[in-house]
Amino acid sequence: MSPLLIKHHACFGKQRVRLSSLSLSGEVLSRRRGTIDPSPDVLVSRLQDLLSNTPRGNLGMDQIKLIFGSPWVRYACLPWQDALNKDIDWENYARIVLSQQYGVSADNWRVRVSAGDYGKPRVAAAIEEGLYQTIAELCRSSKLKLAEVEPLFTTAANQHRRAMKYPEHALMVVETSHAIVGFYRENAWQGVIALPIQLEAGETTRSLSAIVREAAVLSGQFLPEHIYLTSSDITLSSIKSADFDFEWLGAAHPQFIAGEVHA
Repeated sequence: MSPLLIKHHACFGKQRVRLSSLSLSGEVLSRRRGTIDPSPDVLVSRLQDLLSNTPRGNLGMDQIKLIFGSPWVRYACLPWQDALNKDIDWENYARIVLSQQYGVSADNWRVRVSAGDYGKPRVAAAIEEGLYQTIAELCRSSKLKLAEVEPLFTTAANQHRRAMKYPEHALMVVETSHAIVGFYRENAWQGVIALPIQLEAGETTRSLSAIVREAAVLSGQFLPEHIYLTSSDITLSSIKSADFDFEWLGAAHPQFIAGEVHA
């Protein structure tokens, strides 16, 4: 007998989309993935294929959470602004910062700004509005309630926040072709940046060290000693470096583990 209600999680990267389906008790009913090109049309088509072959609850009230990795999300850290009191004010400010940072108009981006403590920087994330609307319509037509949309960096940071105990550190979310690096200091994220990467075989530690340095330079941040690593694409549990103290946290999301696929 099928469960009454199923919760689905979809995660989008540059080269593949993954879909995990769980019962209310947490039992994994299905894990699937499909290869994609870095094209919005292909991404949506592949998600549609996966949804058509995934288990569904008997009540017809299933929910889905969407997690967007690189290159679909653009990030920026916003300095605190006393004059901004409403979410829409922060989002408009974020559009200006994102447009300046990426050198293109942000008018067609869907922008969200994380909540934060008074006086602290806030993290802004943006995806193409057209891509979001197309996927949202696909979910509606598939009779799925869109429960949440989240950037991969936020997913990973929330997943591992209790494990990241050092007051100054970096969090690196490693994907197959990108790394998202956030720099944490003074109880807030001070900079977040996504970079294209190519990990050299046999030179993983050196490659990761170079990525941290490049991210720090491009985001204008100081290099911390402690670097937390997380990934749902590769395992990085034995990284040792003379320059940084790397610590492996595990998968960026518990439902997406490197190499694991269930029919």
